[in-house]
Amino acid sequence: MADIAFEKDLKVAETGIGGLMVVDLAVHGDSRGWFKENWQRAKMTALGIPDLKVVQNNVSYNDSRGVTRGIHAEPWDKFISVARGSVFGAWVDLREGSETFGKVFTCTLDPSRAIYVPRGVGNSFQALEDGTAYTYLVDAHWSLELKKTYTFVNLADPELGIEWPIPLSDAVISEADLIIHFLKDVVPMAPKRTLLVGSETEVGNAIRSIVECQTSLKEYDFLDKSAFDICDPRTYESIDGSMYGAIINCSTSGCDSLGGGAECESDVWTADAMGSVHLARFCAEYGINLVCLSLFTARRPDSDHLSLDLDGALLPLGLTKAMEEMAVQCCPSHYIIRLDRHLISNNDAHSIAETILDMLKNKLPYGTYSSSGHLLGAYI
Repeated sequence: MADIAFEKDLKVAETGIGGLMVVDLAVHGDSRGWFKENWQRAKMTALGIPDLKVVQNNVSYNDSRGVTRGIHAEPWDKFISVARGSVFGAWVDLREGSETFGKVFTCTLDPSRAIYVPRGVGNSFQALEDGTAYTYLVDAHWSLELKKTYTFVNLADPELGIEWPIPLSDAVISEADLIIHFLKDVVPMAPKRTLLVGSETEVGNAIRSIVECQTSLKEYDFLDKSAFDICDPRTYESIDGSMYGAIINCSTSGCDSLGGGAECESDVWTADAMGSVHLARFCAEYGINLVCLSLFTARRPDSDHLSLDLDGALLPLGLTKAMEEMAVQCCPSHYIIRLDRHLISNNDAHSIAETILDMLKNKLPYGTYSSSGHLLGAYI
């Protein structure tokens, strides 16, 4: 067994690859063996480790010294630690657009040292002892669909220059890992996709137009209400939330008139308030950034006053939009864009679309914004 360093302070260190962090763990040992807090959410997030939404715990048992598992980049974050034995680990940045693409970091892991590996960083290790148990927590369930997005690089790539403690010629390696291509032929892992619902709306069409002109549609999915009804719980069963980094909700009820009558008010309530509850719950579960449009400050058709009646109570649309905003705030990573209802009729959908895309690109603080991108209230 490796000599374990007991009673270390919990500590996090950067590695030179963005998001890849080494964690020194406090292991308490005596004549019986040892104990450690392998994952401690409050303490670790306070030190800068992302708040991993663990949905699966995997264990790799390695029977003999020299077992070497290939460099695989997977579409989820993971927290890796060793329960028994020790490993030499090598990590390679394989993320599309990363400033450190191709950069390598290596270190040894034992029960007193773990590592946080972000999505798209290739992970590999070599067992240094017989009977090594290697465990990792992940924030997405394995699926055949997600497996299609994996990317790989060869363990022996001379461009990476990894100095394996046990020569690869003496190691135990799978046939699949032996035939993987070199870095020059790697297809980088693309960022998580963005889903836009309500693509039939003016703002939805404007976002699609900008995306088509400036980048490409390969990282976006555009669905209209007939394909994705935010009010129908069954809708969410048809998509894998772990594939998305952001959802932009441009859905409207089609009844945004204040004088629409009881039936219209009911439709607005269902689409904007109840639909937002389902959508916020879904985004919170998968850690998705949620962007929603609000008309909380809607005006009367014949007045410049806010949507309040003479007694100071919100009119039906204003009340519905207030409830919608409350629902959206149940998703911690949210952006609410408050619109003047006349903006879209004045052909300002394009500027609203630009504001939304800039927020996501620049990773602005979560909270409520005006249509021009002015922060009205940060979410803490």
